[in-house]
Amino acid sequence: MRWRATNTPDRPEASSGGATDPVVAAAVRTAAEFLADAGYDVREVEPPSWNDALTTWMSLLLGDFASIRAELNAVMGPSGTAVLDATYALAPRMDPKGLSGVFVHRHRIAREWSMFFVDYPLLLTPTWARLPFEHGFDADSVEGTAASLEALRPVWPANLLGLPSACVPATRDAETGLPIGVLVTGARADDFLCLDAAEAIEARSTVRTPIDPITA
Repeated sequence: MRWRATNTPDRPEASSGGATDPVVAAAVRTAAEFLADAGYDVREVEPPSWNDALTTWMSLLLGDFASIRAELNAVMGPSGTAVLDATYALAPRMDPKGLSGVFVHRHRIAREWSMFFVDYPLLLTPTWARLPFEHGFDADSVEGTAASLEALRPVWPANLLGLPSACVPATRDAETGLPIGVLVTGARADDFLCLDAAEAIEARSTVRTPIDPITA
């Protein structure tokens, strides 16, 4: 379990790369208790190069987007295009030399995480670091896009490194009734370890995940 909490009452809990809503933080701790009850050895640790993984993924993503921007504009619509514009405003575009360096950093981070998983086979984090926001919040302003990207940071390392992850609801938000998901991430090809841990959480949670979609 990766977590650094400030536990101050007037601000969200802080972890690498940004802040986390206290309600989401509590859901992750509840999931950790579920895993401990299932026999998992749960410890609070910090994976290597976490912030590096976030910035490297952003650089890689922006370089990829830049090469196909015309095609993306044609399919993403006004709101999607607004998110791309705001994202570019938050980070510099990569030239070919810089993009090559991104892949060098990616391989270094992948090696460090592979070594981390030798000692800690699974990583428990939030899925999103904040509760759901109103429709359009991520596209209405640069600030909204920045907040959305910050909330997304728990999923970025797995995207960057090609790691398996399983998202499972742990609790519900008392105010909205919406489920709060947690993310279990493992080393490459360790999909079944992630699924086993997700099953252990789901079996102890009061939130049930529907197998079949419900249609009106």
